[in-house]
Amino acid sequence: MLKLILIALSFFFGLLSIRKVRSYDVHEAEPFWKMAAVTVWGGMVSVVISLFLYNILHSQGVSVQDGVPFSYFFVGFIEEFGKLLALFLCWPIIKNEMDEPTDGPIYIACVALGFSLIENYFYAAATPLSSPLIAIRLVICTPMHVAFSMIMGLAFYWAVKFEGGWGILLGAFLAAGIYHALYNIFVSYWYLLPGVYLVLRGAYRWMHQLLGYTTAQSPYRITLADFISGFPSPEVQPGVQCLDCGDAAPKPTYEKGQIRLHQCEACGAYVCSVKTLHQLIHHYGSVFGNLKKEIGFKAGRPKKLAAKLKGVRLNKKRKIVSFNLKTFNNALEELNRDVIRRTEKKWWCLWRCQP
Repeated sequence: MLKLILIALSFFFGLLSIRKVRSYDVHEAEPFWKMAAVTVWGGMVSVVISLFLYNILHSQGVSVQDGVPFSYFFVGFIEEFGKLLALFLCWPIIKNEMDEPTDGPIYIACVALGFSLIENYFYAAATPLSSPLIAIRLVICTPMHVAFSMIMGLAFYWAVKFEGGWGILLGAFLAAGIYHALYNIFVSYWYLLPGVYLVLRGAYRWMHQLLGYTTAQSPYRITLADFISGFPSPEVQPGVQCLDCGDAAPKPTYEKGQIRLHQCEACGAYVCSVKTLHQLIHHYGSVFGNLKKEIGFKAGRPKKLAAKLKGVRLNKKRKIVSFNLKTFNNALEELNRDVIRRTEKKWWCLWRCQP
């Protein structure tokens, strides 16, 4: 019974991971049924490929040896290769959807989810409950599979869209394999578990930066000013009190998904909730991660990101934000340019010379 609970938890965390990854696909969301199809088909194919490669190595006398941590090193390369090849075999399903950089990471995340769910089931079935590592592996390995594969997903997009991207894909595979191999080594022995934290932290920072970069590069990206100009006659709805002039009258309202903005007709300022502010930064500034920590708005000591959000005023007690559209729009555009610049300066950014 406990094993079933642990497997269910791994499935739950996997769904949360895909939901989180899909939240980065802010400009043109992928069809859910195609994501589900890639998860099922890609997961099964990647497991079959990996098992086939394990059998080949085993026949040559190469296998994981208990008590020898570095014998786990080749596991990361086999499983990442299995996921990457499975993504290629999913091409008939996704070829019509591969039209922006975020799509590669999205679909390889689905393959990784399917792979991890199958792996978790067999691992739980074969491992005694007394093992202190079983819960750790079943809870964190699914998000890790997703995070490790992200760079291959983006490189896959470059390879299929632009001539000469295959070397980039090879480099991405090597990077993903090394990261995955280190994780396998750290998580397999209790005395190496502190290293798991470093891998977790690094993988998620890597994932956030990659997905911010792909969002900034999307051909479907528009500015906040363009979004607002797309409402020639916004509906007037009961709004919130303007932080600038105090006007509490109903206001023209701009809505899209979780975004809900009000324009004060008395002074021209825009008003929204802090939650909407986060969505605006995701959609139009291409910045992800935990924005609650990154935006401080403390008087005299603003956090790094908050200092860049020029023209934004916050009432913490009411959780309301107001801003000047032109100033805030320029700040968001600068955030996009900054995301691209910072990512392309990284040593692992293999595609910085690509179109």
